[in-house]
Amino acid sequence: MDLNNLSDEVLFYSNDEFYKFIENCLGVDEMKLLQLQSIKNIRTLLNVPDVFAIFSVNCKELVDLKNSICFVDEDNNKNIIIKSGIKAGIDNLITTLQEKNNKYIKRTKNSKPSSPLSSTTNHPNSNTSLSNTLISDSIDSSLTSTRTTAPNLMPINDYVDLISNSIENFCINTFANIILKNNDDYAIFLTLLHTSIDGHIKCGCNTTIKLVFRLNRNSFQLSSYFKHLKNSHCSMIKKKKQVLIKNLNKNNNLSDDLLRNEDVPDMNDDTGYDEENLKDDDDISQITTNTSTSRKSCSVGKKRPASSSLSNSTKKKAS
Repeated sequence: MDLNNLSDEVLFYSNDEFYKFIENCLGVDEMKLLQLQSIKNIRTLLNVPDVFAIFSVNCKELVDLKNSICFVDEDNNKNIIIKSGIKAGIDNLITTLQEKNNKYIKRTKNSKPSSPLSSTTNHPNSNTSLSNTLISDSIDSSLTSTRTTAPNLMPINDYVDLISNSIENFCINTFANIILKNNDDYAIFLTLLHTSIDGHIKCGCNTTIKLVFRLNRNSFQLSSYFKHLKNSHCSMIKKKKQVLIKNLNKNNNLSDDLLRNEDVPDMNDDTGYDEENLKDDDDISQITTNTSTSRKSCSVGKKRPASSSLSNSTKKKAS
């Protein structure tokens, strides 16, 4: 892969798309190195001081990867040397992505709409004060028109944040316990044009939807994406709902089991249960109630032996 001709879209790769990009550029071991550290996108990668620092920790999950990426001292496994090709490849990729990211940010911040002065600068020269006055008025008029009609564009990252917040609020008001996150459930791609911004959003179901930039409001129209999430057959939303329902069913079944367990008394010693009630209570009506309760409880558990019932009947008569 030619790292010198990467598109701006690379800067917004995340999750599987990001790991596939790393694997294609560097290899499987390098991809696993980032995956084990939960480095899921380009921005996170650029903010990690040293991706190899993890090898200073003795961890069983790193043994195989350490043996593939490093030379390990046989006498002291804490002494390691990262293979030169591995280190050079990752360092080169990070440097290239950092430069591309800096250029992208600089381009989006410094790109300003130019003033339409061509109509005034092409006027023929005139020695009369009237002509100079007309040209001056024309320039002032064009500048004023530019200031009033051209939108005050913000940095691209600010628009990304606004779009993400709008989608999050939509999810809160539309779905139950489902909130979509940027770079996890969708990806936003924006490109600054002359006086506008071209954009689209890639849903987690791999559907790409155009984002319309509204000049008069200096914002994006998201109704198409909201309609896709709410009314169409978005496989990502379907899966999230299925997982949510499955978890709710598990919780409900667990609650039912707990309630059933609480309703069933301990019947390990039925005879002792009745004898204790008979000894502690002198009231005949109370004895009858306790005996009836015990018999009902036994129907839930195991049957009471015949000898126990006979013993209880004898005690009642004796009382």
